[in-house]
Amino acid sequence: MSTSDQSNHHLDLRAQVMASPAYKERCNLLFDLFRLGREANKDPKAILELQVGLSEILIHFQEKQAEFREEDNQVGLAVVKRLILILKRIADSIVWRVLGYDRVLVQLLSEHPATGHLDDTVFGDAALAQQIVEQEGAIVLLNDLTTILRHGDLTIIDEDKGIFVTETKYGKATSRDRRAIRQRRRLDKLIRFLNTGFRVTQDRRDFILKVDVPLRTYHSALAEAIRLARQDGYHQMIVSDCLAIEALSTESQRAEFPQEHPFSEVEHAIRFHNLRIFDKPTTRIAPYGIFPLDDRSCFDLITGNMLLVTTLNLDCLQARYNQLGLILQLPQPSEEEIEAYLSAPIAERKKLMYTYKFIVGDGDHYISLTLDLFGRIYIELIHEGTIVQADRQLINLISDLQIPDDRTTRFYIGYRDESAIWA
Repeated sequence: MSTSDQSNHHLDLRAQVMASPAYKERCNLLFDLFRLGREANKDPKAILELQVGLSEILIHFQEKQAEFREEDNQVGLAVVKRLILILKRIADSIVWRVLGYDRVLVQLLSEHPATGHLDDTVFGDAALAQQIVEQEGAIVLLNDLTTILRHGDLTIIDEDKGIFVTETKYGKATSRDRRAIRQRRRLDKLIRFLNTGFRVTQDRRDFILKVDVPLRTYHSALAEAIRLARQDGYHQMIVSDCLAIEALSTESQRAEFPQEHPFSEVEHAIRFHNLRIFDKPTTRIAPYGIFPLDDRSCFDLITGNMLLVTTLNLDCLQARYNQLGLILQLPQPSEEEIEAYLSAPIAERKKLMYTYKFIVGDGDHYISLTLDLFGRIYIELIHEGTIVQADRQLINLISDLQIPDDRTTRFYIGYRDESAIWA
């Protein structure tokens, strides 16, 4: 199958998923749970009860997944895979909320192999979690429900004692102690890194750098674009010289994209739509479930009932960096490299993405950024001015602290407090 045929096949499969009555019916169930998750806020008992309910549904979805795979039912398989990801997005939104929207902490907790298949042992984890909730009043998260929490089985958030991760199942008794010790050592190193902001791993040095800049977003513009798209089928907003928003309601008979899109004449631009993350997890980007929108709007962005297209004008973004004495250097892959990227499997694309880096610097110091980090603008809709100011502060920090900015250095970049901009 050619690259073009593969693309058309995936688009057709997505359309069939969206039109499936089974998908719509179960989305209604998941919406009710999503709404309960937002209402639970930081209530330990409510959060645990919701997670138990999600676990039961996830196990059922996994059973259907195995059944559809055996039957070679491609549409049924695509439907249940999508439902599983929506369910995990609900759980991820809870994680972001109870972790105080700390993106560095989220990223670090996700840096581990994926947990994979959920089984009945999750109910044993839930029973232990209930004991902790009742005895200590802490929030307990069932890690296997999420795409984010990949260390251990339970993550415990106690306002007084901090964050703890524990593993409840270790396999054979002969290996129990060794595995528990390894897990504890990894977690101890992680906590030390979070506390100190520095660690050495093999031949690399890692730094946590958090900047303190005024956080601005285009979330109010997004809310208005969604409202007008529900009314008219489609609405377009150019919210700044750097960013444009298009919203299309798939449930409207008048829904239709125009022939021309914003910034179509710009030489360097990124055009993104929310269906690009239709079938894969995103661990470094804030989920739609925490956006400061009404429940239905957030959920429609997750499911694709509301199509959101954003266009980032990179030429304008370069000018914004120049205004603060910085240079934004764009990657320039050759035609052959672009073709290799487009034709590569998804797993290989992820590796290739990191070869196309953006460089931000002032001539003396620099940081390299991958394309997904600019998703803070075109996915999270954080104001480009905030991003540029943050990078200016980062360059200043690197200079003041005399951090070597070479290939052996990696930065975990965050903000002091994001709670004001999320739901």
